[in-house]
Amino acid sequence: MSTVLKRFSLVGVAVALLATGCGTGPAKAGSAAIVGDQTVSLQTVQDRTVTVLKKEPAAQQMQDQGKLDQVSRLVLADEITHQIAAAAAQRENITVDETKVYDAVQEKGGPEEAAKQSEQDSTTIYRRQRDVLVMGELARRNLSTLEVVIDFFQAKDPKEARDKAAEVAADPSKMARFIQEAPRTTSGQQASATNQRVRVTENPSLVHTMLWGVRPGTVVAFPADEQQASWMVAVVKERNKVSPTPGEEDLTERIDPQLLAAFGLRVAQYLAADMDVEVNPRYGVWDPTAATVVAASGEKAGFVGVPAAKNKS
Repeated sequence: MSTVLKRFSLVGVAVALLATGCGTGPAKAGSAAIVGDQTVSLQTVQDRTVTVLKKEPAAQQMQDQGKLDQVSRLVLADEITHQIAAAAAQRENITVDETKVYDAVQEKGGPEEAAKQSEQDSTTIYRRQRDVLVMGELARRNLSTLEVVIDFFQAKDPKEARDKAAEVAADPSKMARFIQEAPRTTSGQQASATNQRVRVTENPSLVHTMLWGVRPGTVVAFPADEQQASWMVAVVKERNKVSPTPGEEDLTERIDPQLLAAFGLRVAQYLAADMDVEVNPRYGVWDPTAATVVAASGEKAGFVGVPAAKNKS
């Protein structure tokens, strides 16, 4: 693996993943969002938003500043990620030990304390902890055995990366030219490659990226470093199960729990890739890259798209 890939880092995004995130609405009346065949009701989001406003002074301040929608979007994002985690758990036959859920919340000072400064409350914090354990198990099952094969190149800024990713999704043949034209790094390396095999164990800085959350054939674009000084555009060509390298048996014990859960969320997104996420326009749109709800498509943290030939819509 080139040193270019090893330097990629999105720790800030990983933390954001765990923080979570009128017009005509989705097809089902009264829905804030539809995830697959599951509905998140407007009433649920409204009730939870009121609860957060009552318990969090910072949220109340946001309301006073006319930023109530931001709180609602965080609540809705949590509901959507819960549906994704639940679907992944069902498909992988993951059963959570409720004792571990209870103990984890108690270790944080109990439900009220654990839910502070978040979109959770004393009731939903248990569900959230359950989802975290599901994601941890998904990470444990895949961390040392999952490999993706990608074609990739770097771009200089978000607009260039998103635009080129959209071009590739519309016309996959353009990928070869973009790879060839990719700029070199300051050390003179070509910031692009074809048929690059990527594993988390060899590229831990990629642990939380969308490379692990999409099906083969998908085009993705995301920041290649914390400062967003460069972006990565990639086509995920294969997704393989490989044998773990000797010495990786306790790998999950040596990785930051937040990064581990972020990787587990990506695996959950892959498992639930057939579940369309439709958000009521009053809240905005679903951003799979940041696993949150944003006000408009232009605010998404990256790009995820399927080439036109594969896209049924």
